[in-house]
Amino acid sequence: MAQNTHTVLYNGRIHTLAGRTVSALVLGGGRVLLAGTDGEAHAFCRENGGAAETIDLRGRCVLPGFTDSHTHLCGTGREAARLDLHGAASPEEIVRRGREYLAHTPVLPGGWVVGCGFDQNLFETPVLPDGAVAEAISSEVPVLLDRVCSHVGTANRAALRLAGFDEHTVIPGGALDKDAQGRLTGVLREAALDRLKAAIPPLDASALPALLRQTGGRMAAAGLTAIHSNDVSPSGVDWPALYGAAGQLTAAGEMPLRIYEEWEAPRPADVRRMTQQGIRFGSGSEWCSVVNVKLFADGSLGARTAALRAGYADAPEDRGILVHTQEEMNELVALCQQAGLPVAFHAIGDGALAQCVTAVETAQRGDTHLRHRLVHCQIGDAALYRRLAAAGMGADIQPAFLSSDAPLVVPRLGGARAAESYAWRTLLESGVHLGGGSDSPVECFDPLWGIYCAVTRQTPLGVCQPEQRLTVAQAVALYTTGPAWLAHRENVSGTLEAGKYADLVVLSEDIFAVPPQEIPHIRVLRTMAGGRTTWAAE
Repeated sequence: MAQNTHTVLYNGRIHTLAGRTVSALVLGGGRVLLAGTDGEAHAFCRENGGAAETIDLRGRCVLPGFTDSHTHLCGTGREAARLDLHGAASPEEIVRRGREYLAHTPVLPGGWVVGCGFDQNLFETPVLPDGAVAEAISSEVPVLLDRVCSHVGTANRAALRLAGFDEHTVIPGGALDKDAQGRLTGVLREAALDRLKAAIPPLDASALPALLRQTGGRMAAAGLTAIHSNDVSPSGVDWPALYGAAGQLTAAGEMPLRIYEEWEAPRPADVRRMTQQGIRFGSGSEWCSVVNVKLFADGSLGARTAALRAGYADAPEDRGILVHTQEEMNELVALCQQAGLPVAFHAIGDGALAQCVTAVETAQRGDTHLRHRLVHCQIGDAALYRRLAAAGMGADIQPAFLSSDAPLVVPRLGGARAAESYAWRTLLESGVHLGGGSDSPVECFDPLWGIYCAVTRQTPLGVCQPEQRLTVAQAVALYTTGPAWLAHRENVSGTLEAGKYADLVVLSEDIFAVPPQEIPHIRVLRTMAGGRTTWAAE
């Protein structure tokens, strides 16, 4: 007789997000078999051979497992071993940390020092550190200092040489800053920074299973059961290697969460290569699949590379950087549309938003079945948001960005544009489906922190645009039903109903009952993905 594999969770407060709250779940075969009363759950098991495991929730709150709608799993894992520059208060502190890192971390031949997370806006004089800062860390080992947004960075001369850069280098969609004498300063922006990063030795494929297990395990401890992750790219992780590593962990019962991959394909040739390899929407497995092509439209607000329709308030002659012309973006989106591949656009400035929506409208010709989306979608206006909704597009917002960006928003944009930006409630009321993400390692991947930021809009400068605050229910949806819709997975995830994935999180408090200020203090007690416990605090 086959061994029973049912798991029963009972005596809880289970918010199914499907219109009812129940006390019990029966799980089996990686799915929810029943959501109902304790009596119904126990009766189901008696009629079906009993339960292999019973879990008394002791009145605790249960939600569908959280999903981060935009993150970088491999980048988060790699950054853990790199030079940490978060919170550095001056160029001198960057140099000090860099030298200490070199003193304690041996760099193998061909290796680099990569520092991550600095923000020049924390400096007393908020000026980007130039190549001299990287040079002060080492003039022999190649050094890259990557800003927290990963859209601008600084390199020493050794790194510039390895990338093949000199004063005559021109990179479309990027910039290499020069001084008054025309010499490279070491500051690189957008595509120029990407090109330099391509010279860094790639992640060894043999290290991927351990990275997925460890970093995915940290995410599971935060209640995440799935992520939309940007890992695969021409200069990044290879899809067969990522899929193979995920398959290895899945076969061993060790896959900590589901990966919905955003495949970065910045050129038409990259999109064609995907389709020639037979890559389509959903290629892969239940635990690791392709759901989007990732395209970059612009940069970041902090680096002043977000593409605006009018100049920056604090630099009127500067409108940021558009990575593609409108014609180039139209071609890329048309190729994806024809191949049935939804696009996730990195777009922060209103100029980039307008370009992306125009490209989608042009490619769709009225066919809105593909759920293209804007990642970040920070700066816009009501008219743009209505166009988004009409095109059937969604948006991935990062609630924690508001707190980090608050000191920059009005100085960079001016009061009028700032008032229409980070407009989450307006987006929802316009009919745009929203997912919530962290862009980790840019921000912490803790969904409870993201929910708190969305509900309170608390920043170091006070509450920002309180009229744009979301309700707790709307904020929870950012990390549950919203990402499910964006990934065309609402039939199997996002709610706790019979037939859907047995992906759930057990919390120490009822998130719908505590004051908003207490949300970050709620503890994750258990995370289950596919009916298997991937994290337990007890």
